[in-house]
Amino acid sequence: MMNSFLNNFFFYNSELVSVVAGSVIALLWALLLLPYIQALLAYDKQKWLEKEFSKRTPRGEEESRFRHGLLEASKPSQSFPIYKIFKFNLASAGILAVFGGLLILLLPEQISPEAFDKILFLPLLIGLTVYFVCNTVFFGHGLWREVSALFLYVGVSSTIIMAYFNFEIYEWFRSDLLAFIVLSIGLAIVYRLKSILASYIYMILIAVSAAAVGFFVEDNWLSFLPQMLWLYGTGILYFWLPRLRKSTDVGPGEIIFAVLFLLMIMSLAFFQLSGSSGLYLAILTVILPGLYIFSKAYFNNASTIFGRPIEIAVILLIVVMGFLLSSKELLIEVQRSISLVEDYSFHKQFSYIVLLGLIVGIFYTYSNEIEENEISLNPGLMWFPFYIFIVSYLFPAGFGCYLILIYLIWMGYGYVTVGLRVKSELKIFLGVSIVIIALVNKFIEFFSDDLLENINAIGIALMFWGIIFIGIVIYLRDKWQVTRPSITELPDSENILNEGIE
Repeated sequence: MMNSFLNNFFFYNSELVSVVAGSVIALLWALLLLPYIQALLAYDKQKWLEKEFSKRTPRGEEESRFRHGLLEASKPSQSFPIYKIFKFNLASAGILAVFGGLLILLLPEQISPEAFDKILFLPLLIGLTVYFVCNTVFFGHGLWREVSALFLYVGVSSTIIMAYFNFEIYEWFRSDLLAFIVLSIGLAIVYRLKSILASYIYMILIAVSAAAVGFFVEDNWLSFLPQMLWLYGTGILYFWLPRLRKSTDVGPGEIIFAVLFLLMIMSLAFFQLSGSSGLYLAILTVILPGLYIFSKAYFNNASTIFGRPIEIAVILLIVVMGFLLSSKELLIEVQRSISLVEDYSFHKQFSYIVLLGLIVGIFYTYSNEIEENEISLNPGLMWFPFYIFIVSYLFPAGFGCYLILIYLIWMGYGYVTVGLRVKSELKIFLGVSIVIIALVNKFIEFFSDDLLENINAIGIALMFWGIIFIGIVIYLRDKWQVTRPSITELPDSENILNEGIE
C-alpha cells in the first residue's frame, strides 16, 4: 500500500529500476556462488599437492616437515568452508521454510489495508524471534550467531523501510535521516554480534541508500546531509581492517567484502559527492588511486588473482578511462564538465571536505601499511588519474588527447618490460593489450573516413597492423623464449651410436 508518489517513481523509472534490480540479483547470485568456487579451488589445490607427494617418498625428516608445511599452507584460511556455508544455507532455508509455512496457515486469503499495516511488522518479529532463540539455545555457536544477526538486521531494516512508505512518513521525515537510523542499527548489530554477514547487508544498504536518497531529498540548504553516508561507509573499516591484517590468505569472506566495499565506495563517489556540479573527474582522481592503495595494503597476500578484485577493477577502470579520454571529442566533453569553483555552494564545499578526508586516509594507509610492509606499487598506474585530470584541466583537447595517448603507451610498455623481467604472462598480456588498443583507437579516429570510403584502404590497414602484430611477437620471443625448435632428425653422431646399439 504505497503512496502514489512512490508508484509514479517506479512507473517513470521502470527501465532504470529493472536494470538496477537485475544487476543486484546477478551480483547476489555471484556472491552466493563465490565462496563455493573459492573453496573448491582451494580443495582442488590441496588434493593435487597430496597426490603429487604420494608419488614420491620423502628423503629425510627435513623434507617431511617441508611437505607438511606446504600442505598446511594450501588449506583455506577458514577450515572446512564448504561445510560451514552448507550448514548456514540449510539453517537459513529451514528458518524461512518454518516461518513461511506458519504465515501461509495463519494469514487470510484476502489481506485488507488495515491488516497490511500490521503484517509489515512480521519481518521485525521474525528477526527478533530468531535472535533471541539463537542467543538463548545456541549461545556461543558461530553459525547461529551469524544466522541470528542476518535475520535480525534484515527484519529490522525491512520493517522500518516498509513502514516509512506505507504510513507516508516521508512527507515529514527526510529519507537520508531514515538511512542514518537503519545504518546505525546495522552498525550496532555488526559490532555487537561480530557478524560478517550483517556487515555485508550493511554495505549493500549503504550502496543502495547512496543511490536512492537523492530521488527523495529536495534540493535545499540541507543537500549536503546525505554525504554523511561517507562516515557510515568508513565505519565498517573499524570492524574489517583488524580481520584483514590478521588474515594469512584472502578467502571467500574477504573476497565478498572486497566486492561489496568497491561497490559501496563507487556508489558513494558517484551519488553522494558533487559530481554533477563539475567534480566527477576530480572525484575519480582521488577514489581510484585510493582503492588501488587500499587493495595493495590489505589484499596483497592473496594467493590467486581472485583474491584481488578491487585491484583488478581499478586497473581496468583507469585503463578504460585513459582509452576514452585519448579521444579528442570525449576529452572536449569532459573538459566542459569540469567546474572546480563555479556554482559554488555549501554542498560543494562539503564535497571538498570529504575529498580532503579521503586524501588524508589514503596517505595514512600508504605510510602505515605500504611503506612499513615494503609493498610495491605501480606508480605509473597510480598517478595516471591525476595526470589525466591535469591534462584535461590545463591543456587544449587537441593536444591533451595525445599526451594521454603517450602516457598510455608508456604505461603499457612498462607492463611489458616488467612482465618480461619477472616472466609474468598476465603483465605482458595487459601491457601489449594497452599499447595495441590505444594505437588502434587513434588509428581509427584518424582514418575512419578513408576506411569507410575505400576498400583498398582497409586492405592496406590490415596488412599494416598484421606486420605490427608479427613484429610484437618476434620482439617478445626474442626477450622470452618458452619453446624450442623441434628436432626432426638426430645429429649424425647420435645416429651412428643408435645404429651401433641396434
